[in-house]
Amino acid sequence: MKYCFLLLLTFAYISCNVKVDNHNDVIEIIDDFSLLQKRLDSDTSKIWVVNFWATTCPPCIKEMPHFKDLQAQYDTDELKVLLVSLDSPKSHEKRVVPFVKKHNIIPEVTHLTDDNFSAWTDKVDASWFGALPATLIIKGEKRYFKFGMYESKKELEDAVKNVRG
Repeated sequence: MKYCFLLLLTFAYISCNVKVDNHNDVIEIIDDFSLLQKRLDSDTSKIWVVNFWATTCPPCIKEMPHFKDLQAQYDTDELKVLLVSLDSPKSHEKRVVPFVKKHNIIPEVTHLTDDNFSAWTDKVDASWFGALPATLIIKGEKRYFKFGMYESKKELEDAVKNVRG
């Protein structure tokens, strides 16, 4: 009886102290690219893997597991994967939120609705004209940009290593 009580007490303690990160319960809508840029600039000690995608982009969806696996292997203080949906603003509740829930997307998702693409795509990379998928990996002043899909997790890891140093 004494052991059952201790086991029950231990279980209750552990279950009360487990921190569950459900950052995708509410997906932030960012209506101005400068706000996203400000967030990325706020922590230059961390590697940011910023993937621009849309629910209507098959290559974007195909590469998504690589980002989930990458985030799982790093401490979020060292590396942060941020999946930036570029779906239309009216698609937020109809497409983006249901997609993230249905596919149990683990890396944090934000929804960038700034449709003035020509004003901000050059800030991501001068070679980018806005087609998807596209990924920016940054740490401080180090940057790596790729337009197109990551075919494998290893390809994505190699890109991170280039920025990590």
